[in-house]
Amino acid sequence: MDASEIVARLELNLMSLGIYVERHARESGTLHVEYETADAGLTQADLGHVSTELRDAQDDGWEPEDCQFWVFDTEGGFHGKWLVRGGWLRALDRGNLTETDFSTLVLSAREPAEEPPAPVPGFGGAQTES
Repeated sequence: MDASEIVARLELNLMSLGIYVERHARESGTLHVEYETADAGLTQADLGHVSTELRDAQDDGWEPEDCQFWVFDTEGGFHGKWLVRGGWLRALDRGNLTETDFSTLVLSAREPAEEPPAPVPGFGGAQTES
């Protein structure tokens, strides 16, 4: 499963949960995914839904990689970003990391915007795909 396939899967399976994948890019070996949320900020619910979908994709053959998520409200205001390391998913799958430890790592990787919703940041020089 390549980047476009994992992003399409996220888009399809998360839409009903109020998470709308807008675009993605690959930069420095990390998959960046931008999404809008109907939720108020970087919520545990959204992070849990996305993380669960990544774990399900891994069960279906996706090789985990580092993923950086950029979160916006439905009017375009920036809420912040968070990440999941591919190594965390592999360690969890092998039993070297507990569910609690995995969740703690994901939650600790949140970087809220200073005053959400904030102005929109850029991905840098990456090629983006809608």
